[in-house]
Amino acid sequence: MTQVVIMCGSGGVGKTTMSAALALRFAEEGRRVMVITIDPARRLADALGLAELGNTPQRVPTSRGELQAMMLDAKRTFDELITRHAPNGDVRDRILANHYYRFVSERLPGVHEYMAMERLLAIVRADDVDVVVLDTPPTRHALDFLTAPDRMAGLMDEGVMRWLVLPASASGWRMIEMGSDVLAGVLKRLLGQNTIEDIADFFAGFQSLWGGFRERSVAARALLRAANTRFILVTAPAPGARAEALAFLEVLRRDAMPFAGFLVNRCAWPPAPAPAWPAAAGGDDPASWEATTRAIEATLTRHRALVATQEAAIADLLAHAPRGANAWRIPEATGEVHDLSGLRGLGMALADSGALDVLRGPA
Repeated sequence: MTQVVIMCGSGGVGKTTMSAALALRFAEEGRRVMVITIDPARRLADALGLAELGNTPQRVPTSRGELQAMMLDAKRTFDELITRHAPNGDVRDRILANHYYRFVSERLPGVHEYMAMERLLAIVRADDVDVVVLDTPPTRHALDFLTAPDRMAGLMDEGVMRWLVLPASASGWRMIEMGSDVLAGVLKRLLGQNTIEDIADFFAGFQSLWGGFRERSVAARALLRAANTRFILVTAPAPGARAEALAFLEVLRRDAMPFAGFLVNRCAWPPAPAPAWPAAAGGDDPASWEATTRAIEATLTRHRALVATQEAAIADLLAHAPRGANAWRIPEATGEVHDLSGLRGLGMALADSGALDVLRGPA
């Protein structure tokens, strides 16, 4: 059964780089791995050292195993769904050419996140990979991703369907238009003068696909709660990251989604104990030597204070997490990661942190 690891968190904490490093590590342990980003930024391609990524999985060279990467294109994914599930070519062409469908597939709020769930579900059902690592967008949009299956399942509810399909004619939708001048005006500004006819035609054609969308929405909702799914909250050991991490954690708790732990990136590492400073050697200026040792001691003191502050922030996160939650510390790297060599280094840090012991296999 395909294992799913969903990487979540606020922007700027290294979530995409960590997703790439985790995927590469899994692959080089001999697994078949897919890493997907639903963030339209090109950070995943940069982290993997690739010129570009698109909606078609692209193979990444590895020493062992198999690693593929892709960046979701919501419009293409929606088009592929219509093409795959339409009952015949006439219905397919009717929907794909519809003006309202083009608006829905490109601009309707939430469609990007729902198409990500459709793509994830299709990969898991195909069972061609052992692990999927999903890099989500920053927290606000990631929350939309988590609720997308519920919203789509609600939209596909039989009662809603009957309401939408009932006036599946230009005359039926015209009656709705006449009943709401404000609604009609907004729709016409968005879609043009043929709004009502386009909507009527879209829902008449889409009716035959409705049941399949509802079934997959319910299955996607179950996938987010499955025993082989793990959510990781990538965060930073700073008070500023606390609010978003805790808000996301509350959503996971409320919806009974399996939380694996916090991946705390860019941690300061405790310094070694200060040595017993020798007296100034012959020929050295004693005053200068004392000033140097005091400066080193002050630097170490500041560093220890930083580590203590970060540990307090991590302890605060764990205090709000489910009992037994993990907090894996990743030391701050020097510079950006733009190639597989750098990702391997982060993969070693992930292994050293203990995260892989929890994430290697299903519960």
